[in-house]
Amino acid sequence: MTDVERADEIINELNETSPDVKDLMHQLKSDITKHERTVIRNQLRYHYETALYQGNISKGLVTPLALMLARTTANGIHFGSANRENSIVICFLCFTVEALHNLVQMVTSGFMHAIFVKIIASQARTTVDVDVYIRASEFNLGLASLTSPQDTGWLLSDPMYVHAVQEISYLK
Repeated sequence: MTDVERADEIINELNETSPDVKDLMHQLKSDITKHERTVIRNQLRYHYETALYQGNISKGLVTPLALMLARTTANGIHFGSANRENSIVICFLCFTVEALHNLVQMVTSGFMHAIFVKIIASQARTTVDVDVYIRASEFNLGLASLTSPQDTGWLLSDPMYVHAVQEISYLK
């Protein structure tokens, strides 16, 4: 998980310092078509892969991380944190209902499963089964806070109360 967190730091720095990436991020804020969003996502992926290779992220992690981070960024989803206990818990922050919907689509479509299978397979010494899901309680809390009337939503400052959680369980 150290490499995943380091990759996120590299991408966050790139998002704030690269004029090309900043321009792409600005374009995402405007009203764009699905095709234009896809083009921007692909350009972000290229920039992210380049930065991750230069940042000495493990080669097996670069492509899946760049793909995931470009897709989440293009859909208004922010990587929150990664924790490892009995499972690896990846937190994503969604500031709009649309972003939350997009995250759910990425999980239910199998996209996130495929990404984390690649990430874990590149790092694991043994075969592992990967299970990716969003906890209903976290989803409902995030949805409730996003759909509250203006100025009545909850302030979610505790990292335990993120808008959506993916948990990847190691099954042996």
